[in-house]
Amino acid sequence: MSTQDKVIQIVAEVLEVPLDEITTDTDFLDDLGTTSLDIVTLIWRIEEEFALGETPESVLENLRTVGELVDLVRGMRSDGEMSETVEVYDVAIGSDHAGIELKSALAAWARSQDLSVVDVGPADAHAVDYPSFARLVAERVASNDARFGILICGSGVGMSIAANKVDGIRAALVSEPISAGLSRKHNNANIVCLGARMIGPDMAKACVEAFIHGDFDPGDDGRHQRRVSMIGDLEKYES
Repeated sequence: MSTQDKVIQIVAEVLEVPLDEITTDTDFLDDLGTTSLDIVTLIWRIEEEFALGETPESVLENLRTVGELVDLVRGMRSDGEMSETVEVYDVAIGSDHAGIELKSALAAWARSQDLSVVDVGPADAHAVDYPSFARLVAERVASNDARFGILICGSGVGMSIAANKVDGIRAALVSEPISAGLSRKHNNANIVCLGARMIGPDMAKACVEAFIHGDFDPGDDGRHQRRVSMIGDLEKYES
């Protein structure tokens, strides 16, 4: 998916406008009637999706069309235009040996929901070290090769600890769908961690569904975004 297509997709999702009604010529104010809060929410989502730095306020004040937003993203991306041939997966999934059966079940279920899935392994039930697979999924998500991650081990604890060591990752260990949905809505979590020995496949699917289809809500006063930004600041903390 190209940068332009991804930006248009995000605009449609955030502003709740049909995708086919948005082009690069679409004017945020005249055509979409966006408010300043709409623009701030949209930029938050764009910055998250493309792992961008904070957008200067002076730039936001002059942003008029979707095409200008596309150009802004292209200019801010450190590696330039996203290749038209590079696939951005919906889900990157990995496990250790304890979670391999649940991993296979969830990967198959996700594909049945028309989600693109990259399975980073392992391929069989031989004993492996969970941090290795936590890193593979976390790096996919952090580099925007995948929108979301799913990590599974016996309890889910080890995977969540390991994944959260990667900058830009907010991994949430959950065991029921309410927490899974709230981890997206309030914490903007991008990886869901599950314990194969703690929950069954049906509950795991319900958790993943709530997680993937949950939307981040910055809060009407920006409080959730402020707190997520504070989490990001902890990654830069040096003792």
